[in-house]
Amino acid sequence: MNTVKQSNTIKHYSLFSYFLLYVSVICAIFLAADIKAQPLNTHEKIENQIHIYIKAQLTSTPHKKTEIIISPIDRRKRLSDCGNQLKLSIAGKRGLRRNNTINVSCPSQWRIFVPVTIKTLMPIVVATHNLRVGDLLSSHNTSIEYLDTSLIIGQTTSDTSMIIGSKVKRYVQHGRPILANLVCMVCKNEQVSVLAKKGSLQIKSSGKALSDGSLGQKISIKNSSSGRIIEATVVAVGRAEIYL
Repeated sequence: MNTVKQSNTIKHYSLFSYFLLYVSVICAIFLAADIKAQPLNTHEKIENQIHIYIKAQLTSTPHKKTEIIISPIDRRKRLSDCGNQLKLSIAGKRGLRRNNTINVSCPSQWRIFVPVTIKTLMPIVVATHNLRVGDLLSSHNTSIEYLDTSLIIGQTTSDTSMIIGSKVKRYVQHGRPILANLVCMVCKNEQVSVLAKKGSLQIKSSGKALSDGSLGQKISIKNSSSGRIIEATVVAVGRAEIYL
């Protein structure tokens, strides 16, 4: 008899456990649906409007990315919903820059100032791993990444083909941009192909570089045949040009 009672007790306990599990699942589903359906609060609506306002004033190009970072509005501030009456403007008269303050107001109700950072990201050639002095740049140790240009000091390039074959002059850390002053496209004491131009006339020669040079720089080159020293402009890896 005791065995039968114990068996019935276990059955009732199991049924009750399944019932509780079923109720928990149903409650979780309704709770999730309720959370998903919750509308944006006033602060979030304002932040979205600021993003739209800023984005509308930025010029988009296929080779540039823009990141808009809006400082979260203090949720303790009591801001009534302004609907379509919300007014936005840039504080000051300098226009949009990297660091901005947006004047947001609801006429006759409230006014706040929201800091906004605008990052301009451009494609730039970077090192895929640490580069040592004397390393040659190649497709295996360089890549293109979008970086914030305002944080970079120095001449950069977005075309890997322009600098492949250049020699590293200074240590370059992994992920850092390849700056012009960190590599030489024409290196001191190395042979350089020189193209002299005058109108439609072109004369090819070669010589020894007397200094390092990067793209667009003028360097001294000693002609291999005549021994004459000329000034030529670096146009590519191992190449320079002079206009007569």
